Amino acid sequence: MPSKKHPIRQVAEKRPAERPAEEQSGPERPPRKKFTGRVLVQLDPSASTTDVSKKARTRSLRLIPLHALPAGHLNEGLEKADGIIFERLKVALVNERNAASIKQLQALRNTPFLASEPERYIYARAGVRKELPFKDTPSATWGIQATNVRKSKFSGKDVRLAILDTGFDFTHPDFMGRVIHRKSFVGRQAKDREGHGTHCAGIAGGSRKGKAGVRYGVAPDARLYIGKILNDIGEGSDGLALAGIEWALEQGCRVISMSFGAQVQKGDKHSVIFEEVAKIAFANNCLLIAATGNESDREEGVIAPVNHPANCPSVMAVGALTEYLKVASYSCATVGRAGGQVDISAPGDNILSAWIDGGHEVESGTSMAAPFVAGVAALLWEQYPDVTAREIWEKLVGQVRKLGLRTVGAGAGIVYVP
Repeated sequence: MPSKKHPIRQVAEKRPAERPAEEQSGPERPPRKKFTGRVLVQLDPSASTTDVSKKARTRSLRLIPLHALPAGHLNEGLEKADGIIFERLKVALVNERNAASIKQLQALRNTPFLASEPERYIYARAGVRKELPFKDTPSATWGIQATNVRKSKFSGKDVRLAILDTGFDFTHPDFMGRVIHRKSFVGRQAKDREGHGTHCAGIAGGSRKGKAGVRYGVAPDARLYIGKILNDIGEGSDGLALAGIEWALEQGCRVISMSFGAQVQKGDKHSVIFEEVAKIAFANNCLLIAATGNESDREEGVIAPVNHPANCPSVMAVGALTEYLKVASYSCATVGRAGGQVDISAPGDNILSAWIDGGHEVESGTSMAAPFVAGVAALLWEQYPDVTAREIWEKLVGQVRKLGLRTVGAGAGIVYVP
């Protein structure tokens, strides 16, 4: 989930903010900003794009549909028009200079412009590389073992599984011979230059390290749909996330894995717009699965609330577990009555998966946990092709292995194949 839902490459005892300078790698990350200045607008589900555009023109606003933009040019399109309409999601993204006009449109009678809220920046969950002894067996990572995935008779065959992230290493040798669909919203190519997207896709839909190596992927025969919504330093925005979700729904994806997000404060309410989007996904028989975030520090008594958009009730929020099946120190949790709750948990600490340039890395964070659940969801979709997305949710939660942990941190339990 970019508010930091990137593998928190770190030992649980260290918070991302305390990352030593000598352990940093890759491009220098800019200061974290919360809002872009643009506005998300919930549209009347019964209004056509033509009706919305016509009403917008009464306030001299030019809104264009997403499909009218060249690939990878969402932000450039916003420079030429006043806003973009996500037709399937019934959401508009409007430039900052037109925020006052949106308020005027909302005040009109019979207006198709309903609720509005500021657009957030979202961030991949970055952290510190772990340098611990490798504990996986020669046949499978500890996460594959803990979730009992090897016992499944299913492999996610032909289930459409979307990974919205920093892209993917399409030349990775572990994925040779597979057709992988792609779309970039932050440039012309969906190539991953950061590593986070490749790592998450490997967990959800990868196979083995080489032909006979350790198995690290949950659903090796799923049809992967890679949506690049985060740039090469793991930063994006709500609008880019919505563009990726809309594309995945258009492609008929059954599962969308989202290891990114934005930090929230205790008592903050979830996004009304993303909640409606999650319901639209349900209506299209698609399940949204998101990482809870890495801002907690249990060693210091700090428990941070579930991030946006995982805090939406209709988005499955996934917390991270250690090799000892305990809640990871950094994993966010249910805090108070307001805001989101942790629905389920999965392996997130010390996880081996694919990496850019054909490699493999061990990473940690709630980013790693979310694709474990997405992969098991793909196994269930293959097993039960005629059920609804809500029923898949119920099956995921209903077949967990209960750990005796508090639900505020671990949800119903660890995702599991019975």
